Amino acid sequence: MSLRLPIAAAAALAVIAGCAASTPGRSTNRPPTLSETIDAQIAQEEAIVWAPRRLLTWSDFKMNPPDEAGITAARTAYRIIDGAHCVRSKFEYRVVTTFRPRESWVRLSILRTPADNTRALRHEQTHFDLSEVHARRLRRYFSELMAPCNLAPGDLNSAADRIGREEKAAQERYDSETENGRNVNQQARWDKEVDGQLLALAKFIK
Repeated sequence: MSLRLPIAAAAALAVIAGCAASTPGRSTNRPPTLSETIDAQIAQEEAIVWAPRRLLTWSDFKMNPPDEAGITAARTAYRIIDGAHCVRSKFEYRVVTTFRPRESWVRLSILRTPADNTRALRHEQTHFDLSEVHARRLRRYFSELMAPCNLAPGDLNSAADRIGREEKAAQERYDSETENGRNVNQQARWDKEVDGQLLALAKFIK
């Protein structure tokens, strides 16, 4: 299973901008840049940024399983952080997929069985990868905009919200069809499909 936190749309940037006010090495006489704002959010959450060579390990799951977890074996908390704005006439955007260790957990019983250990971790990794697929779709949207500085902020928010809804639906379908990773054939199919989508969107990795 996976917990997907709401996508941070462009309008939310002003809400988190204050978190970057004390960024080391930055003059306090100017507002934070988009990258500084997002970097501060990542640092505050002690998040792990998605990277092709940086796969999840169980040591990344820092939270203790809650008492009400039921039969759930593990939970991955992840978030797409994005922002977009115009500086004079220059359009800037950034979209980052992050894993949140302090809100992610795994049952110790899973770690004692090699087969279950591998299966469960692969399932959680594909959740994270599927989130990155949708982050790349949002980067593609931003990169292909015509005259983006002429758009109303609501238009940018709508795109982020739409892709967020699409991701949520895909994540739920993934859990349902793989039976949370217990259906080996469906898990293999999803792993291959998500890997293929990442490859097809490789141009939008950053």
